[in-house]
Amino acid sequence: MHVWYVSYGSNMSRARLDCYLHGGCPVGGGRTYAGARDSSEPTARIGVRLPGTVYFAGQSLVWGGGRAFYDPDLPGDTAACGYLVSGQQFDDILAQEPPCYDRVLDVGERDGVPLRTFTSVVGRGDVTPTEPSAAYLATMTAGLREVFGWSSERAHAYLRRLRP
Repeated sequence: MHVWYVSYGSNMSRARLDCYLHGGCPVGGGRTYAGARDSSEPTARIGVRLPGTVYFAGQSLVWGGGRAFYDPDLPGDTAACGYLVSGQQFDDILAQEPPCYDRVLDVGERDGVPLRTFTSVVGRGDVTPTEPSAAYLATMTAGLREVFGWSSERAHAYLRRLRP
C-alpha cells in the first residue's frame, strides 16, 4: 500500500527527507537518523495546499527553537509537499520523529491514494509559540523552493506569516 506523506515542515526539503529514508544528519541539524527499513526513493513528489495553519512550538532537539506543527482547525492556507511512499516508509518516518508528533491525519487523497500527515494532538491555541531556528527555517525555505519553485523572498514571506 502507498500513501502520500505530506510534509509542511523541514521534510519538504528532499535532502532532509533523505535522512529519514537513508539515515544521516541534516545540514544544520544536531541528530543522526537511522533511516527507514526500506530506503527506496519516493515514487513521486507533489506540491500540496492544505486548509489550516502551521505554527511553531516547543523546543527542537535537532534544530533548536520551535518545531513546526499543523493545525487544520485554524483559518489559513498551508503549503506542503507530498511524497509517494510505502505505508511502511511512512511509519518509519513517523517513528523517527519526537513523540510530540502524536496525531496522524488523513488530509485527502490524490488518484485514490490517501494524503497523510502527522502533527500534535495539542492545537496552536493550547501552546506557547516559540521562534524556530535559522537552520530550520532555511531547510523549510529550501523545500518550498524545490516543490513550488518559489523565490527565496516568497518563501521567506510565507514563513514570516507563520512565525510568532
